[in-house]
Amino acid sequence: MNRDHLTNRASDAAVPESAVFGVRSAPTAGEAPAASSPANDPQELTAGEDRSLDLRAALAVVQDAERSARRSLTGNTALVYFLWGLTWVIGYGSLWGSKSGRLPLEPQAALGILGAALAVATVSTVVIFARGSRGIRGQSAFQGGMYGAAWMLGFTVMGALSAVIGRAIDDFWLRGMLINSIAILIVGLLYITGGTTFNDKHQAYLGVWLLLVTGAGLISGPDHFLTVFLFLGSTGMLAAAVVEHLRTRRHRTEAAHA
Repeated sequence: MNRDHLTNRASDAAVPESAVFGVRSAPTAGEAPAASSPANDPQELTAGEDRSLDLRAALAVVQDAERSARRSLTGNTALVYFLWGLTWVIGYGSLWGSKSGRLPLEPQAALGILGAALAVATVSTVVIFARGSRGIRGQSAFQGGMYGAAWMLGFTVMGALSAVIGRAIDDFWLRGMLINSIAILIVGLLYITGGTTFNDKHQAYLGVWLLLVTGAGLISGPDHFLTVFLFLGSTGMLAAAVVEHLRTRRHRTEAAHA
């Protein structure tokens, strides 16, 4: 092998100067121009950023629509939670004060206060839901209507069951524990149903909490169930009202700055 042959091979294997210094050389005659990399093309980068922004904007629109639909179907949820939390404080607080001797109330009078508070909260809730669901049609109207019917039918059956329990059990506090436990059981199950139907995790979690409160009240027995309902049940409802209010305000702020 002669020296000229070795020189030619070394020349063929040499690294092009443009590759060393990162300079793109012009294509030779008959050579196709090198394809530009999307990562280095400003136009491709701009288009990718625009698509990303479009997707985020579309997601924000969908989330806003979902929140609006949920609010229309369930009304002012924070206000509803607050009303029922206040009802529990007044109603169960009256019964608890009567039983413990902290309030000068007869048990029947305290029961009347609870009944009046429940009636006010029920009427207020119906009004809030009715105002929020105006103009809703289609599948959303069906879901909202069936959910409202479930509440009405559930407590209609609960009223009939309460009458049966009242005739079968003479002890005032045992009767009260059973009737109120059934009522809270229905509320907890309906909150879980509403949370899964309307994609509202907080409502579903509140339903789970109320079921736990019901179980704790039954375990505590006729002597202490009112303490459980008053201090755990009403606290859960009021805490849910605060959480829902803060969540709604945060969503409104995000929508305003979107």
